[in-house]
Amino acid sequence: MGEPAVSIVIPIHNAEAYLPRCLDSLKAQTFRDCEAILVDDGSTDGSGSLCDEFAAAHENVQVIRHERARGVSAARNAGVAAARGAYVGFVDADDWAAPTLFETLYRIATETESDAAQVQYVLCSGPRTVENGVESVQVLSSEEALADMLVKEEYAVWNRIYSRRLFEACGPACFPEGLTCEDRVGNAKLLSQARRVAVSSRVEYFYFQNLGSISYNGLDARGLDLLEADRIMVETLRTCAGEQVLSLAQDRAAKSSFSLLIKWARFGVTDPDLDEESTVARLFDDFGDNYARLMKSPMSAGKKIAAWQLKHCPGLLRLEFKVLRAASRGEQGGSRG
Repeated sequence: MGEPAVSIVIPIHNAEAYLPRCLDSLKAQTFRDCEAILVDDGSTDGSGSLCDEFAAAHENVQVIRHERARGVSAARNAGVAAARGAYVGFVDADDWAAPTLFETLYRIATETESDAAQVQYVLCSGPRTVENGVESVQVLSSEEALADMLVKEEYAVWNRIYSRRLFEACGPACFPEGLTCEDRVGNAKLLSQARRVAVSSRVEYFYFQNLGSISYNGLDARGLDLLEADRIMVETLRTCAGEQVLSLAQDRAAKSSFSLLIKWARFGVTDPDLDEESTVARLFDDFGDNYARLMKSPMSAGKKIAAWQLKHCPGLLRLEFKVLRAASRGEQGGSRG
């Protein structure tokens, strides 16, 4: 068997409820010169059986198993290490792809001789169709692609494909293991190595948003990984990016503790193992250190008002969120009545 044009890596952990939809979208791909690498990251539900069934029914499918859950970064790194394709792409197990996703990505990458390619995505809680108009394709330099990622805060790897040589340049652990928010670190490494990045206007990826899990948006231990991920991203770009991109990355890092404190102000601490007093005190210390840079950064006026309130009257901000939550519950109750 020859090497495929594209390797598609799917990290999977206890995704039995959503995995069939994801795998069906892979089966429906119009681009056939590809392989699927299913990385079962220590699942304890029926995900492993679904992987085996899919591999038995289709050619060019590899199944990699981790005996224990090691996290999405380890799963992606394992999939990349096993990839044979000229390009590597990703799909998350609870999301799904338009039938032409990898056809579009491979076409624009090869037509423009780019090292990476990306499409647009939508957030959705169920099946959705999108009408794509006339396609436009931009070709960005490495610096332009990194700046675009940072300005738009679009760090995901699942709406992109990357030349395998970019991963080879990054070494065996492109994604930092044991850390969430790993996409921004991976993209900082990968896009900084790219000569050109092609960007299509087509919407081809569907990111699943579970609207029933809004409490998950509170402050938890995993969310604190954002501080470390942004730190690593800045240090990565310090060695390989220009001043504009580095400044944008530093602006993003300055926003980390602010974003986490907004979660705390809105939803409180949702992790019973997290000591609220020490955690919030640490975040306020970091927020204070970065406040001046944050207020000068290209952040919306609404967020700057929230930052000012956090700095000067955090209790008032928490009260405002409490009133909003109560009003929202009242509206939901009224609509059910």
